[in-house]
Amino acid sequence: MSFSCTQRLVLCSLLWSTLAAADYTEAPVTNGGTIVGKVTYDGTAPKPENLTITQDPGTCGTSRLEDAWSVSADGGVENVVVYLVDISSGKKMDLPSQPVLDQKGCHYLPHTQIIAKGSELQVKNSDPILHNVHSYLGTSTVFNFAQPKQGSVTPKKVTKGGGITLKCDVHNFMRGAIFSAENPYAVITAKDGTFQIKDVPPGTYQIATFHEVGGPKIGSVTVKGGDKVTFNAKIK
Repeated sequence: MSFSCTQRLVLCSLLWSTLAAADYTEAPVTNGGTIVGKVTYDGTAPKPENLTITQDPGTCGTSRLEDAWSVSADGGVENVVVYLVDISSGKKMDLPSQPVLDQKGCHYLPHTQIIAKGSELQVKNSDPILHNVHSYLGTSTVFNFAQPKQGSVTPKKVTKGGGITLKCDVHNFMRGAIFSAENPYAVITAKDGTFQIKDVPPGTYQIATFHEVGGPKIGSVTVKGGDKVTFNAKIK
C-alpha cells in the first residue's frame, strides 16, 4: 500500500501521539549500550527533480534540485531522525535552549535538526527578501508567520513533541524538518543512512523513524549492557 505525502504526515503525527512517553528524567547511565543501523530507501530511489525558480531568482537562483530525498548510491537515506519513543530515564538532554533555524539562499539551514521540546527556536532570515515560515505537525500548523526583513530573528517556543515539517508559503520549493525531542535518544542519519545512538540504559525500547516526506517505521530493540544492537529500516 502506498501513501500520499499528506497521509504520511498524518501517520507520523499519529505515531508520535500514540507512543509518546511519560516525562523523561535524567539519571546516571552505567554500562550503557549502543544502537547502530542504517535507513535505506525501499525500492528504487526517486531522482531529484530539477525545479525552475521564478520567484526572487536573484536570491534563490533560477533552478535547483528538489531536496526532500537525499539517497546515497547504495540506497542509504540522509536526514532521517531515528529515536527511542518510550525511554523514561537516561543520559542528560544536551541540546541548546535556543536552537537556530536560518533561511539563507532560500534554503532552511540546517535542513533537518533535532531540538529539545520546550526550547525557544530562533527563526532567522538571512535573505534580503520576504519569507513566510509555515510549520506543520502532521497536518496541523505549529507556527506560521512572515519575515520580510533581512537579519530579523523571531523566537518561537516549541511546546509540542514530534516531527515538524517546514515550508515557505512564498517559495514553495523550500522544505525542511525539525524533530522536537522529549528525550536525548534521537539522532539524524548520515549521508550514507547510518546512525548510532549511544549510552542507552539496558532494556527493551520502541524505536521509530521520522522523515520529512517518507513514511515512519517502528520496531523494538533490546539493549544489553556494553553491547551493540542493530536496527535497520526501509522507508519510502
